[in-house]
Amino acid sequence: MPKSRARSRIGGPFILRMNGDAMRSIDEAKFKVSSAMEGGFKRLGALSLKAMAVPMVPLGLGFMLYGLFEIATGSAPYADGEIMPFVVGVSLVIFGSLLWLLSKKFEEAAHRVRYRRQQNRVVRLSQQRGGRLTVTETAAETGLAIEEADEILKGMADGGFVEVEITDSGMMVYRFPEVLYAHEKNWSRGVESA
Repeated sequence: MPKSRARSRIGGPFILRMNGDAMRSIDEAKFKVSSAMEGGFKRLGALSLKAMAVPMVPLGLGFMLYGLFEIATGSAPYADGEIMPFVVGVSLVIFGSLLWLLSKKFEEAAHRVRYRRQQNRVVRLSQQRGGRLTVTETAAETGLAIEEADEILKGMADGGFVEVEITDSGMMVYRFPEVLYAHEKNWSRGVESA
């Protein structure tokens, strides 16, 4: 019986033992779902905050103008609640503006989550490809646009995580030293101070 279908009885319930490929695919699926939910909830939050802020600001401006008109034409400026429309308008404009700024923060956070997820896909691809990638290869395998793949690889190179090599024909190859030399981590030693 294949290892992925073997069942054993340990202390009562049946436990399904899986091979390494099945476990990796489950882990990848969990990662994709959690990443999509994390970024998706932030994008959804940003959208709902914008939906509330967009009508609030013009409505507040309308109340402010109406309040100013009432104050300007009234004989006693603060009698009978003539200032109330102006106060409500100012409050709506301020609250709507705060909601808009908060929605921008959520959008930026969702963008960072998406960028981080794309970087993870590139690193995983480098592990599959022996530690060297080109921009077009990265774009073709990850589904990213060529510009996005180029931006990610250049950003990783600027951060010092990736080294750039040029072939004899002029092609840029991004080399991932930590992937290439991962087998050496078992022989690592402490850094000696001078």
